[in-house]
Amino acid sequence: MEELPRAEGTEPIDGWRLWRLGLGADHRPALLPAGSGGTDAWVPRREARARCGVPALLRGTRRPHDAPDPSCVCGIHASRALGDAPRAAPAYPTPPVAGTVALWGRVIEHERGWRAAFAYPSRLTLVCTLCAGLEPGPGVPVVVHRFAGQLYPLCEAHREGVQLPDGRRTTDTGLDPSAVQGELLDVYAVDLLPFEAVEALRSRPAAPPPPAFFPRIVPVTR
Repeated sequence: MEELPRAEGTEPIDGWRLWRLGLGADHRPALLPAGSGGTDAWVPRREARARCGVPALLRGTRRPHDAPDPSCVCGIHASRALGDAPRAAPAYPTPPVAGTVALWGRVIEHERGWRAAFAYPSRLTLVCTLCAGLEPGPGVPVVVHRFAGQLYPLCEAHREGVQLPDGRRTTDTGLDPSAVQGELLDVYAVDLLPFEAVEALRSRPAAPPPPAFFPRIVPVTR
């Protein structure tokens, strides 16, 4: 589908997006970029501004430009439907925060979504990081694990944690997922997305297994 630039100043567009979950300097929940997005951070109560993160070596003869640009892939990405959200690579857990995001400024339309100059989340919810990308499951988080500065909500079926390709495992923080979710909503001053709205994400068929030599995460079993 041809890319269709939208004029600046029009009403915001609502799209779907995933975020990683971390802890900010104040030890409160923080949204972290996931995949392509063109932002360094999602700062609470401040619009995210896109930038072109394509390395100069890959940009070739194209000069630096404002994001999004029709000749590039830069911009803050969002999908038309949550089921169209890209899967994480087999070596990385799926981002566990799902929600809607308002897009404005220069917006370029694609067949399955948009990329924009400015964005801010509008509704959020937590979903089990394994149900959201590796294999279907209940999806409702009952524990929160941690690894390398990121938080991983996990459902009853996956509460034992995640084993990374190098053998290291996530550890249980003892945090209440509902409390973490409530604080996340408060930090960003946004509404709760009903959990039923993420059915398309957590009920996707299991991701096809990568080649045997490819590093991948696996659920920890009892």
